[in-house]
Amino acid sequence: MPRASRGGARLGVKVLIVEDSPLVRKMYGLVFSKREHELTTAEDGRKALEVLTADPRPFDLILLDLRMPDMDGVEFIRAVGLIGRFRDIPTVLTTVEPDTSHLLREAVAQGVAAV
Repeated sequence: MPRASRGGARLGVKVLIVEDSPLVRKMYGLVFSKREHELTTAEDGRKALEVLTADPRPFDLILLDLRMPDMDGVEFIRAVGLIGRFRDIPTVLTTVEPDTSHLLREAVAQGVAAV
């Protein structure tokens, strides 16, 4: 779902990747086409909140790891929920947590779009 920009040029899907692993962040850069996606990365939830609030253009999607230092995925989801203008951004959990994980269940209860 590319968006129109100034001058009629098309912009790709704007994705915020919240992931503490440099290897996984690099993998996303290889998987998503630069022509169709605009990727921004943050290494934890706190830095991701800074990115969200500083960027004037809204993100189309958030890919979120659950286990991160400083602010984990659940804390990030709660913080985003308190800021009204970000509530409607779909959030997809990208995690290796087992289905029985308390952290995963808590994140799903917060209303993520997919796991």
